[in-house]
Amino acid sequence: MFRLGRSKWLNFMLWLVLFGGVTAGLIYYLSLEKGPIYEYDAKRDKKDILSLFDANWYWLINVPRGHYSPEFTFKYKTPKRDPRYFGKLIIKVLRENNEFVGFTAYYKVSFYKGQFLFLAVDKAFRGKGVGTKLARYAVEDLFKRGCSVVFLWTRPNNPARFLYKKLGFKKKKIDGELVYFSVTKDEYYKAKKEVEQRKKGAAEKK
Repeated sequence: MFRLGRSKWLNFMLWLVLFGGVTAGLIYYLSLEKGPIYEYDAKRDKKDILSLFDANWYWLINVPRGHYSPEFTFKYKTPKRDPRYFGKLIIKVLRENNEFVGFTAYYKVSFYKGQFLFLAVDKAFRGKGVGTKLARYAVEDLFKRGCSVVFLWTRPNNPARFLYKKLGFKKKKIDGELVYFSVTKDEYYKAKKEVEQRKKGAAEKK
């Protein structure tokens, strides 16, 4: 049987402890959110989101105040009041220099279908690509979670519709005050590639 001397045994144990500590530290570091897009934290983000939601009510909701509670939505992370949906709403917040910039919320409706529910950016940060960054994050996250198509409802005069079209969303139907857009995984990445190629071409001309 192989045996280690006392000094070698102590050195081996010391190395094992150090290796374990380094490994644990690396795992912890990799698990940290790198930003600038973070998981929703109620203590940190709730007040800012509700304020932004109230200021953009017309664009985010098609029902009057009193008929919908964003407080309930964000408290239970749910797109509906049905308890079966509690905890299913994914909420992401974009922050820069610890300052709230905007948020997005989305969820899986079924195994293959996801809904892009909310997107809102603070007025002071608009026109800087924040909406595009949040929208791409939401759509790509839904695809990573197994969805093959993502859809959304919006008002026909919503300025964000130009962003959605740039992402590959196509208008499918109009239902009363809302327009239904959807994009498949292939359509989205094809549109993304086209945008990147245009940027590359423009950069090469400079």
